[in-house]
Amino acid sequence: MRKAYFIRLKESWRAEPYSDPPLGLLSVMAEAKNISGLEIGFIDMAHETKIPKADIYGISACTLDFPELIKVSNRIKDMYGGDSKIIVGGPHFDSIDELYWKIDIKDNMPVDVICRGEGEYTFRKAIDAPTNSVITQTGLLDLDLFAGPAFEFLDKDKYFNKKSSTLMTSRGCPYHCTFCASPTLHKQKVRFRSVDNVEKDLDNLIKEYGVNEIRWQDDCFTINKPRFEKLSHMLSTKGITYRCSMRVDQVDNNTLNLLKKSSCKEIGFGIESAEDNILQNYLNKRTTVSQNKYALKITKKEGFKTRAFIMIGLPGENKDSAKKMIEFLEETNPDVVTLTSFMPLPGCDIYNKPENYGVTILDNDWAKYDIALKLAPNAPFVHRINTATIEEMEKNREMLKEYLFNKGKSNVSIYNKPYKIK
Repeated sequence: MRKAYFIRLKESWRAEPYSDPPLGLLSVMAEAKNISGLEIGFIDMAHETKIPKADIYGISACTLDFPELIKVSNRIKDMYGGDSKIIVGGPHFDSIDELYWKIDIKDNMPVDVICRGEGEYTFRKAIDAPTNSVITQTGLLDLDLFAGPAFEFLDKDKYFNKKSSTLMTSRGCPYHCTFCASPTLHKQKVRFRSVDNVEKDLDNLIKEYGVNEIRWQDDCFTINKPRFEKLSHMLSTKGITYRCSMRVDQVDNNTLNLLKKSSCKEIGFGIESAEDNILQNYLNKRTTVSQNKYALKITKKEGFKTRAFIMIGLPGENKDSAKKMIEFLEETNPDVVTLTSFMPLPGCDIYNKPENYGVTILDNDWAKYDIALKLAPNAPFVHRINTATIEEMEKNREMLKEYLFNKGKSNVSIYNKPYKIK
């Protein structure tokens, strides 16, 4: 019997480490449980420090996690040498060309097998693959063929003490926003789990963990209207509340009524920018400032809590972009604002073709790619835009921080206190 440990990295960039269970890793673990001759375990480096010896280690990483992945992999190799196989995967590896990884795994990386694609499929291939292999999945999986996340491996007191959790009913997005890697990861397609399949996971969370609130992690929760009607009917019978995200151009009376009847309490919108020039000519968002305003106002009027996701440091911004965003936020008055620093992350079109967007990438050190908002000023940007200086980008970010923190609207609650630009 071989022993495999799956490792959730520390993810120090998260403000709240237990608010987002690692759904992808847990889904892979649910499939790994069924592999003959394999016993699996879980190491959560959000609070654990020891790494017991095992035959196999499975680690997933996005770009922000990549430096930590290398650090942990080196530690495993230092402790156990060639006795253990390290298998890695996740969005960072999916977003960069296979040839790159075939070279890098031989010359630079302390790992044995790289998986590209969905881990429910690739991990099975990887456990018996030779050293320095790159396993690449072709095609997309039927999500109903797989079990839901293996929540039983999580620390119940840490992840479920607030009686809330997260789930996904789909993977992918049909749009091609230039700042997002989803088109690379999911080929501009959306795959849906059946409502029955979703209900099984939801019932498990309610019965076994006392969950009464869900945050749906789908990119576009309401995008398939006939399916959403069935999903909302199921949710209306469960006695729970939920939060979700949707596009502003999906807002209509019928959808809002279904959301309300199924006990949705909060809707999040990817606003990104308060300038049509940026939305249309740089981000390919296929939405307008007017649509953004309408969506926030009407959902708030209908009694929903509203959340606006915005970025700073986008191509096309200028020295007045923060002022325009503050004017937008004053008019629409969202309840919560999630502000992140734009970074040209691997897989997005701006990363692939920066010159098309007036962007110069200054640094390829993944340790510097951090989108999370920082309380201290001068968090480095890894890119330059041709419409504003880095100093102006930083001033814009500081203006928005000052506004959000003093208004008490930041999603990072510990930041909501008096703040003054230095």
